[in-house]
Amino acid sequence: VRELQNERELLEARIQTLPFALATTENVPQDTPLHIRGSHKNLGDTIPRRFLEVYSGTDSMPIERGSGRLEMARELIRSASPLLARVRVNRLWQEHFGRGIVATPDDFGHMGEDPTHPDLLEYLAEKFIESGWSEKAIHRLILTSNAYRMSSEGSPIGEEKDPTNQWIHRIPVKRLEAELVRDAILAVSGQLDRRVGGPSVKPFLTPFMDGRGRPSESGPLDGDGRRSLYINIRRNFLTPMFLAFDFPSPNSTIGKRGVSNVPAQALTLLNNEFVVEQASKWSNRPALQSDRDPESKIRSMYLQALGREPGKKETELAMAFLEEDPQSEDQAWADLAHVIFNLSEFIFVR
Repeated sequence: VRELQNERELLEARIQTLPFALATTENVPQDTPLHIRGSHKNLGDTIPRRFLEVYSGTDSMPIERGSGRLEMARELIRSASPLLARVRVNRLWQEHFGRGIVATPDDFGHMGEDPTHPDLLEYLAEKFIESGWSEKAIHRLILTSNAYRMSSEGSPIGEEKDPTNQWIHRIPVKRLEAELVRDAILAVSGQLDRRVGGPSVKPFLTPFMDGRGRPSESGPLDGDGRRSLYINIRRNFLTPMFLAFDFPSPNSTIGKRGVSNVPAQALTLLNNEFVVEQASKWSNRPALQSDRDPESKIRSMYLQALGREPGKKETELAMAFLEEDPQSEDQAWADLAHVIFNLSEFIFVR
């Protein structure tokens, strides 16, 4: 019998554990009677479940089974009122301009703000529907527009007539979001893993990230080079670098992130060990190491990080910095890479 038990245990050990995931189940829904004047003691006729009449009229599709979520989604898409399309294209516009055509992305009602360009909002919503609800098509339409391709430096007349840039006389300067700051550093240093999909990465835990529920293991400092999208979010142990750059609370959804300009952001880029490590790896990239001309190397670093060549004065300052650095030559180049990461131009899109 003991031998049979051992053999059974060996066979059971070969069985792979099935994956588990959180899921929701629907209760048994039912139609409810009308509560006359809101009283549950004074019931009227039974009202079949359907979508809001104020939105789609009385001819909305009936909800025959289930919770009605699927019917609700279909009703939003097929409705003659393009509210869903307006809301979505407004958020896409907000991503590129920092402010939506409707400045209150979560509220298109009476408590929200009126659109600054209602005709533009209707045009984008119409194009969105015509494209088969393709966000890629709307991104292309916005990015190839004259409004997006304008300079971030406004004219004196434009600043006088439109000081808040409500009428978009210039493209607004936009700071990268927290995740994009980290991804940009990885991309420039050559450490970014560009694979799509795959498991999430455990967050890196500093000694100061302590408390109840602290994960037993810390992830790697660079997150294995994966995009910030793949870093596991622990609500009570959020990445400090993300928090410095206005990472929102994961406890609820948010239509628009806050954008601050505080000392913690400069201190993070200056002292964060991830940034320091990536600066060193950037300066040691083979493409830079093979270039023995200092000025050519500086030019390459500016092109990689800022998308432009350095000016004459910038080159002179960089050369002087390298000559004055008391560290070794390799450390001097790592320090210069760190300086470039700390330029405001690195985290702002103009």
